[in-house]
Amino acid sequence: MVAIADSLREHFLNRNRYERIVETFQVFKSEIEAMEKECAGDRERLDAIYNYTKSPEFAEAVVAAAEEAARSTNTKKIKRLAVALANSCDPSIEPSDSDDLTSFIHDVSQLSEGDIQILGKLASTPAMAFQFAQGSQKASQPESPFQWIFDNAQREKLLTNDFYSYCFRLVGFGLAAEIPHNSPSVAAAGPVFRLTNRGRRLAALLNQRT
Repeated sequence: MVAIADSLREHFLNRNRYERIVETFQVFKSEIEAMEKECAGDRERLDAIYNYTKSPEFAEAVVAAAEEAARSTNTKKIKRLAVALANSCDPSIEPSDSDDLTSFIHDVSQLSEGDIQILGKLASTPAMAFQFAQGSQKASQPESPFQWIFDNAQREKLLTNDFYSYCFRLVGFGLAAEIPHNSPSVAAAGPVFRLTNRGRRLAALLNQRT
């Protein structure tokens, strides 16, 4: 009980909450500086980065990121909040037509390590991997187009049910969608997923520079 009380006191002390916010914006600063070096000489891109940091949407997301960081003790999650905030300033990342940055910040705070891992795997899936699921390859092809990701997941000791549960969790966040089966042989191989535009946007926001 003493250990529990100490943990709760440590978590809710204003000093510690503030330090987590400071940690978030230290990472943000490093990411922005790396981005500025990356686009050195590109005045248009640099101006776009600077102008976005003055936008109401960014200001709202900053507050949301600070609130989420103050509540979290997960250093990886705190860093991801900062990375997403920094990448939102990059005009080379396609903006979302329907979701504001704050909604992505809240998603980052709620996604587990497994969710993030599978999000990255889906983001790296070649588009052609889904052609078979859409019926463009012969039905006699025995291997699922999703199999190469699943094999990779198995190598990392993710159980079948865990792997698919992460995929369905991403569906629940609107970050992924299950691809309809047009072939019985594909259906037998198990569900096939792809990232939605929203999912690809979040995956791009989570790319680290530092």
